Amino acid sequence: MNNKITNKRAQKSTIAQYLTQSSFGVVRWCFLLGWLWFVSSSPAASAQSTDRSVKSDSLKSYQLQIVVVTALKSPSVLEDTPIPIRVLGREQIRQRGALRLSDLLAEEPGLMLTHFLGTGIQMQGLDPDYTLILLDGQPLVGRSGGTLDLDRLSVSDIASVEIVQGPSSSLYGSDALAGVINLRSREAERPFGVDAGVRYQTHNTSNVNVSLEGRASKTGWRLSLDRFASDGYDLNPDLPGQTGPAFVKQTVSSRWTSSLHDAVDINLSARFAHENLDSDQSIVLNGIASAFQEQQRQTDWSVAPEMKWRIQPGHSLTLKGYTTGFRTQSSVSIPDAESDSDFRQSLGRVEVQHDLVAGSFFILTSGAGLSRETVSADRIAGGHRSNQTAHAFSQQQFLLSESVHLVTSFRADHHTEYGWHMSPNAAVMFSAKNTMRFRLSAGTGFKAPSFQQLYMDFTNAVAGYSVIGSADAQSNLKRLEENGLITRYLGNPSLLQTVGPETAVSYQASFDSDLGKRVHLHVALFHNRIGDMIETLPVAQKTNGQQVFSYLNLNRISSRGMSFETRFRPSDLISIQAGYQFVQARDLDVLDQIAAGTLYGRRDGVDYLLKRSDYGGLFNRSKHSGTLQLAVSTPQGTTDVRLRATARSRYGFGDQNGNLVLDASNEYVPAQMLWNLTINRKLTSLANLQVGVINLFDRMNAERIPSLSGRQVFASVLFSSE
Repeated sequence: MNNKITNKRAQKSTIAQYLTQSSFGVVRWCFLLGWLWFVSSSPAASAQSTDRSVKSDSLKSYQLQIVVVTALKSPSVLEDTPIPIRVLGREQIRQRGALRLSDLLAEEPGLMLTHFLGTGIQMQGLDPDYTLILLDGQPLVGRSGGTLDLDRLSVSDIASVEIVQGPSSSLYGSDALAGVINLRSREAERPFGVDAGVRYQTHNTSNVNVSLEGRASKTGWRLSLDRFASDGYDLNPDLPGQTGPAFVKQTVSSRWTSSLHDAVDINLSARFAHENLDSDQSIVLNGIASAFQEQQRQTDWSVAPEMKWRIQPGHSLTLKGYTTGFRTQSSVSIPDAESDSDFRQSLGRVEVQHDLVAGSFFILTSGAGLSRETVSADRIAGGHRSNQTAHAFSQQQFLLSESVHLVTSFRADHHTEYGWHMSPNAAVMFSAKNTMRFRLSAGTGFKAPSFQQLYMDFTNAVAGYSVIGSADAQSNLKRLEENGLITRYLGNPSLLQTVGPETAVSYQASFDSDLGKRVHLHVALFHNRIGDMIETLPVAQKTNGQQVFSYLNLNRISSRGMSFETRFRPSDLISIQAGYQFVQARDLDVLDQIAAGTLYGRRDGVDYLLKRSDYGGLFNRSKHSGTLQLAVSTPQGTTDVRLRATARSRYGFGDQNGNLVLDASNEYVPAQMLWNLTINRKLTSLANLQVGVINLFDRMNAERIPSLSGRQVFASVLFSSE
């Protein structure tokens, strides 16, 4: 292990060391910000903008112009975006009967839900902690074990969801290594409007949402309330407690927009969410079931002001502010003891963005910002930690011709713990006759270490093991040694250093074609290589026989595959959509061990050398997955029926033979296929009835997929004023 750590550290660039010299930090940032402003505001560029100005969202014209903002961080027409992006609109959200973001994404091709410490999303074979989740362009906080729970997010007041797959760190920084999902909330469009919905579902599950909006002249406001509750469910009647806990989740969100005059727009959005979770559960140890009670209180809030100043046609400046907080208080009670924990996280950010349209062939987007993040938690060394990040970015769009669109971007992040990180990216699109588009992109992404990986200081009172963060690893080990708690080290402790960001290099290619007006094809290839993945490893042996764990940059991961989608409308009343994805996610260090003949498996009590064909890749990844949707509407348009299916091949559940590698048949979860049915009926011009069945054929696997609660039937009434 020592040689492995030494080799990793030896690869650090001398340039990176120079950039981290604090004495030059202020000068470097002043130079970089000054350069960005000079390029974006130069007289030549302004002259070009005046002479040949065009609107930033009018690069080209198509019959269907869906405007997106996530892929390029500025408004652009969906078909004109060189970076592949998928948009789920308001009507799709309603037709599927989705209540939470997890419901909506579960049926998207190429996306896979995970259920560990919350419901997360897996993109291109990468875990949930590598996907950045945004609300109106601002990041949400409050991850548990790297997962931001998608069940926290109601979609009742969401206008659209934009999905970008592939590293997006050149625009969004950390956590965008696998991709970005941005939820765009609704804005007021009517002088006065009311939207409401009531839904009842199996397990005494209910959802009630009400939204009010108003618009007068240049000012609009919208207020939305959502309440989601359930009694939970039990898949194991023979064991005490429930499999799925009872909960109540409430969300209040608002948005206010105003145009002070023709040149200035102001937007203010706010959100507050609260969740109560109460459950009686059980755990089986050594064949004995023990009951425990858990109570959890969770709050989540954010405020985001924004002002956009259109200096002149094609020339605008946007100032964005953002503050958000997340808190979880939990209490676990067992017959003889009780354990309480408190976790708080906050993020404050300010960013300025400049957009310049220089003629009909060049668009420049640049900006800079500052962020401060803090965590207060029982298991963090000192109980309170904070860090700061400064960033600057620049993106250039070149419309080389009617058929060629090139985008390059670059971002620099400076973090108080790990210093500088640079993220370049480039993408190009070739189009022909507005019916075929070929996209290529290459770029890098990174994921910053979490507060847990940096500052954890925790000893399990029952089991006796300890976990220490990398930033204080050496001092904490010395403290344990001075207290007589260390018997031996499992490596050289002097090599333990603050872990750096995990990095990725990604290549993507996609092809889209419209075969007439009724058939659309999409094919994509991707390849990601992740380096310096942070691994949890034992670093010392304690006198009680247990180990001390810490974090190191070690692993190398490869994720590659392809996806295929088609949309077919045999008639105006029938549509069919199908998608398929193949993904291969592997640990390259494991492949090296297999090639060297140093990795063993165990079968029927006998050890044997693993072959390359024995290795099943990373856990919780299905090589094959697919989606299918059949939609049928009546000629009058008053009723539509949607039958949808999601399928995934077998995937690894957990190690069973002690080698920490997926290689044995009993380590897999069998393949599964789930069907959902939704029927929408228009009752009046203002009201709609929706009924449906989730998990139509009642598939369950209580042991390995406890999130599958069996067949659920629901009915809802939706109201929307004109």
